Amino acid sequence: MMGGFIKRYPMPLTFLGLFGAMWLVQVFLLPPAAQRAVVAWASTNLANLGVDPVGTMIASAFVAEGSQGALLVVAALGLFPVARRFGNVRAIVLVAVSHVAGTLISQGIAFVRLEAGLLSDSVRTISDVGPSYVLCAALVAAVLYGHGRVRRLLAFGAWAALLPFLFEGLPSLEVAAVGHLVAMLSGALVGGLLLLFERRGGPVAAAIEAAEARAVHAVQEVQDSLKPNPAPSEA
Repeated sequence: MMGGFIKRYPMPLTFLGLFGAMWLVQVFLLPPAAQRAVVAWASTNLANLGVDPVGTMIASAFVAEGSQGALLVVAALGLFPVARRFGNVRAIVLVAVSHVAGTLISQGIAFVRLEAGLLSDSVRTISDVGPSYVLCAALVAAVLYGHGRVRRLLAFGAWAALLPFLFEGLPSLEVAAVGHLVAMLSGALVGGLLLLFERRGGPVAAAIEAAEARAVHAVQEVQDSLKPNPAPSEA
């Protein structure tokens, strides 16, 4: 039973596992100074994006400054329904596109405002980590497109509970608030496009299905490799 669950949901389980592992490292292995250094290194600010945009955007999704337990619960409420509805590969596409869009647009607006003299130079090195863009996209997609009334209601409840915090600072175009809004809109848009491809079929849908099949096969191979070899029978 557990093997079937892992095989069905490798994407959300991997995300939760990596985020949880990073949480344990931050809390139990790193002193406060090292924790701050990790946050500064993973922050998707203008300084880091100018040096290593891809690595920074990946790392930032698995590092948080607090409330990791609550974020894990919210992640589960969003990611599992999305993976169930679209499949694991499509779910990765949805949250990845939303995370990248939220980061680039929010930081792009900050850069424009900086160049216009509306922000101080300190905006280049602000702290900006956490999986919130991923969660925003997943929750919105789960509410709009998920299967099952209970799953959709749980996702909506989590989204509604976070709403006051997600949009805090939006009138003044603060980076996090803008990113949250963009990630939500991206989750809704990408989810709609995935449904369209799903209904129309064609080469894109076939390519995604083939990628999902390969991913499932890879998970099965990992599971098989972890099983103990049967003991040799005695003659």
